[in-house]
Amino acid sequence: MKRFLIFILCFIFSISLHAENISVIRDTEIETLLNGYVKKIFKSCGLNPNNAQVVIVNDETINAFVAGGQTIFVHSGLITHAESADEVVFVLSHETGHIVGGHVIRGLEQIKTAQTTTLISSVLGGLLAVAGGRADAGLAVMMGLNSSAISSFMAYRQSEESAADRTAVDIMEKTGYSLHGFTRTMKELQRQERLSTVYEMPYWQTHPITRERMQNIERFTQKALPPKKDRQFDLARAKLIGFLFPTEQTRHLYKGISTADKYARIIADYKDGKINDSLEQLNKLILSSPQNAYFHELKGQFLFETGQIEQSICAYEKAVHLMPDAPLFHLSLGQVLAENDKKNYWEKAVKHLSRAIELDQYMPSAWRLLASTYGKMDNMPMADYAMSEYYMLIGQTAEARKTAKRAIDKISKKSSAYQHLKDILDILKTPYN
Repeated sequence: MKRFLIFILCFIFSISLHAENISVIRDTEIETLLNGYVKKIFKSCGLNPNNAQVVIVNDETINAFVAGGQTIFVHSGLITHAESADEVVFVLSHETGHIVGGHVIRGLEQIKTAQTTTLISSVLGGLLAVAGGRADAGLAVMMGLNSSAISSFMAYRQSEESAADRTAVDIMEKTGYSLHGFTRTMKELQRQERLSTVYEMPYWQTHPITRERMQNIERFTQKALPPKKDRQFDLARAKLIGFLFPTEQTRHLYKGISTADKYARIIADYKDGKINDSLEQLNKLILSSPQNAYFHELKGQFLFETGQIEQSICAYEKAVHLMPDAPLFHLSLGQVLAENDKKNYWEKAVKHLSRAIELDQYMPSAWRLLASTYGKMDNMPMADYAMSEYYMLIGQTAEARKTAKRAIDKISKKSSAYQHLKDILDILKTPYN
């Protein structure tokens, strides 16, 4: 029974039995790439592309999942293990198949049925053991019915996966990506599976793969298009590997002269403390691609982290100019401006931090920085307001209530901040008059 419950938990959380340990990666370059894929995928199967959203989970294993709604969670390992965009697009298409098929909701219904069967088996087994004085007989009943429940649930999951595969094949054909991506992903998964047990591999816990499933798709790969060359994918993957992998491994993987190779090595050099070398090579990349906002963003990060504040501001401002609707760019620029001792920068910090929040409502760090900046400007009512928003986002409702009550009487009733404070106190069922 314990093993069955572990499998159920793995299905619900999809990547870990300890979901609170999930670490999320935020990066404009990688998010833009993946969201672009998902928008195209959603459009091809009749979903609203504006609802496309991808969350990147910092985990080296190959996995992706949906947990309700239309957000797809992608392990960083899916990207770093892939050799082409087609491999990632197939997995995203497969997860979209689960969304289209409503599998998450139906899966939860199957869990309830399986849990009921397991509970009944436990009760019957216990009664038989007590009535007959035969603990072994009771155990046999429990094990037999639990096995039936697991088999039934696994059969349901297999059918879900096959249905999602069929949807993925249709999507890949409509969007022009190569099904060869499926073949390589499955081979990589099989290689990893041989090095691990089924209950240690997240993808195998949540995506049971059968030979029949593979054969059903492999017949489509015989006439598949060749894998697509995707420069943006190559750069995003190089960046991810550069930051996540040991530097020697990065250099081993990226020995060439392509832009992606140089990108990865620049990050490796920076991590090894070769600041001047990394900045010199990054400046060369910028000269060759001056409109690449991500190169300017990376330069801003390097300069800020090494104390070169004024130069960092210039680099981030260039990135924001090239991509004015990138919330993380505004957040980074706002942070550099806010942490500067020059008072004339603080107003600019408020502007960029506010813009970041406007573009991405779930940015607790932006609210916290905004509160700190208002505090430097001696605007304590707005600092309290920003902190109340921050506390609401991180679930500290007692602190949110306290700061909101402190702020609401000191803020103009005509301001949007006042209305937001009212909303917070209404949600927390706290009088504000």
